[in-house]
Amino acid sequence: MHLYKCAITAPTITVATLTYLFLTIIGPSNAVPSVPKLEASDILEQNSRNDTALLLKRKLSLREAEELFLKNNLSLISSKFEIEAKKAEILQAQLWDNPSIAIDQNIYNRQTGIYFDTTKNGETAIQIQQLFLMAGKRDKRIRLAKWNKEISEQIFYDTLRSLKLELRTTFFQLYFARKSLEFYGESIPAVKKTISGAENVYQNRNILLSELLRLKSLLFRLENDRSKITQIVYEKEAVLRVLLNEQNTTEYEIFPEFTEHADSEYSILSLDTKEIIKSAIENRPDLKSLELSVKAEQTNLSLQKAMVIPDLALGGSYDRAGNYINNYYGFTLSTSIPLFDRNQGNIRSSEMILNSKKIAYEEQLLKVNTEVRAALEIARDKERLLKNYRYSFTKEYKNLAGLMIENYRKKYINILEFADFFESYSESTLNMIRLQSDRIEAAESLNFSIGKTVAELGK
Repeated sequence: MHLYKCAITAPTITVATLTYLFLTIIGPSNAVPSVPKLEASDILEQNSRNDTALLLKRKLSLREAEELFLKNNLSLISSKFEIEAKKAEILQAQLWDNPSIAIDQNIYNRQTGIYFDTTKNGETAIQIQQLFLMAGKRDKRIRLAKWNKEISEQIFYDTLRSLKLELRTTFFQLYFARKSLEFYGESIPAVKKTISGAENVYQNRNILLSELLRLKSLLFRLENDRSKITQIVYEKEAVLRVLLNEQNTTEYEIFPEFTEHADSEYSILSLDTKEIIKSAIENRPDLKSLELSVKAEQTNLSLQKAMVIPDLALGGSYDRAGNYINNYYGFTLSTSIPLFDRNQGNIRSSEMILNSKKIAYEEQLLKVNTEVRAALEIARDKERLLKNYRYSFTKEYKNLAGLMIENYRKKYINILEFADFFESYSESTLNMIRLQSDRIEAAESLNFSIGKTVAELGK
């Protein structure tokens, strides 16, 4: 996908570096004992969790996810069956009506005393008729069935468009949620070690209680935020499992893999609004289905008007002994007389439905116009925001880290101020991850509103 600039550009200052800074601040400057080591049971438990995570981890690329989605998604499979059903309706509309046959057989011949006398002395009458549709009803029904099949195909593409948006946004949300969990996985142990060292220092009255509580408050916030992100991960994994419909997906955790590009081949900022709207009108399947619905209803109206013309039933008859002569052969023709029922109600209904569908099409056309404009502006805003802060953010925090170390050595700041810096650092890092996620979601929403990807528009 060549749509977005989506390199993960979180600050290059690692949590391990900040941990070292914390321990340096609390340790050598305050004669702090070494940080307590984890107990053996804690290490075994942690290793067990890590081993389990490795066993249950499954890496999934976006391309693999889309292939599984197209192959296994139940909603798409259901929509394909609906298309096949519409094709069967075309076949049915092409069939001629079956001929009808009527047989009149005398039950008992009093002259011969024979039941069901089929000899030349008995009475047997046979009539065969074939119905012929007039005023082009058969062709109109075939045309209407074809319109309905095309509408069903556009509904399938619209379902695909909606589910693909859900798949891709869920994939990226899970990807960035796990990126956030990686940050928490480094930050929380670092803060815990810092608190352990600070508690020992506090017992010696080398730091204030407020400083210790400030660190514990920071830890609580981090763990609470991690819990929320973990919940998001579970929710997004559940959505992916339903979309992919893989039987064994519940046996492992899903870890999305995403190739990040530093540059974009097609920049959202350079897109022309009029061209985008024009493309959306040409490609949106929901708009196409409404346009086809108008054409289908026009055909239906023509069919309802044709229903006023009565059909003809032609045939022949044979009567062995019940007519004015024996072995009578005749020609039959039957039709209805449109005296009372001229299909007025169905014609009126079709006219009103046609007007309704025309208005629905105009309304959807307006929605497409406004949705594309809104999606394009949101995507542009997210891209501009990321472009403005992506590189300067990293550089500024890197410089600030050096200043924080120097300022503490010179006793310009204390542990509380350094904790504030850590909190600001973590919040900004997570905000940068969220911004990248929001930008990709905005780009996917733009693709959804257009009906095809921006990268495809550039080809």
